[in-house]
Amino acid sequence: MKKPKKIGIALGSGSARGMSHIGVIKALEEMGVYPKIIAGCSVGALVGASYATDNLDKLEDWALSMTESKIRKFLSINFNATGFINAKNLQKLFEEAIGLKSTLFDDLSKEFAAVATDLSTGKEVWVQEGSVHDALWSSMAFPGLFPSVLRDNKWLVDGGLVNPVPVSLCRALGADQVIAVNLNADIINSYEVIESDDNDSVVEKKTANDDSNFWDKTKQGFQRALNLVSSDGSQVNEPKSVDVISNSVHIMSSHLTRSRLVGDPPDVLLQPRLKDVGLLQIYKAKDCIEEGYQSVMRMKDEIEFRLNS
Repeated sequence: MKKPKKIGIALGSGSARGMSHIGVIKALEEMGVYPKIIAGCSVGALVGASYATDNLDKLEDWALSMTESKIRKFLSINFNATGFINAKNLQKLFEEAIGLKSTLFDDLSKEFAAVATDLSTGKEVWVQEGSVHDALWSSMAFPGLFPSVLRDNKWLVDGGLVNPVPVSLCRALGADQVIAVNLNADIINSYEVIESDDNDSVVEKKTANDDSNFWDKTKQGFQRALNLVSSDGSQVNEPKSVDVISNSVHIMSSHLTRSRLVGDPPDVLLQPRLKDVGLLQIYKAKDCIEEGYQSVMRMKDEIEFRLNS
């Protein structure tokens, strides 16, 4: 009798866009596709761990409950290596929402591993033993946002720096067929400079030779970037400096993903359209989840053909 193939899913990095992974998984299960092997990078590791511990519904409920004011409370004016996010508060909230604090890899119902990056060597690190909680925060330690994590005498940061969509890890875990989810496919062209009279927006549309008031505008931009947060949830905007960091990493991740997928292509590649979802816009979770679901539906016939061939 022919042994059934093991299906794996590689959940890519992409900050708040990662909530679309939830929709992807739900759509696949509706089709009767149940991945037994899960490889996650950054937010993909968070969703993957939630799935591997049967807590995906809890994560979805948490994401859908988030609002702009709740997100703002996690921002902090903090210019050292620990980043802009109040990581302790966010970790605590995750624990309350999905409860992974004491979970070990040996406790999981599905095979799971997360990708992180060794900050000293730049090498890829596959985390697949010990504390699932530590693995998540190692993979999600986004430069400038979350603090790096010390594990096995290595400082680990976001896995998206080396392997944004971990197809290779999925295969290494034993997957015969891999479904990959790339969240950064349309990120390159999604950041446009537009005209606006809003003081909270960058409003440049100028030629290369137009340097009038350049320094004044630069100082105004920094001032807006520093006006980050108020703990009472008053009018606060997502910090522009964080946008620069995140957009830079996402652009790099997009190019890196294309290169790695050419070298190690998945059997199925899903690419939700998420260019309008910013770094910390978890409050757009409903739209992200729906788009993840629709990205599967658009390729339903192709997925069935590839997995059954």
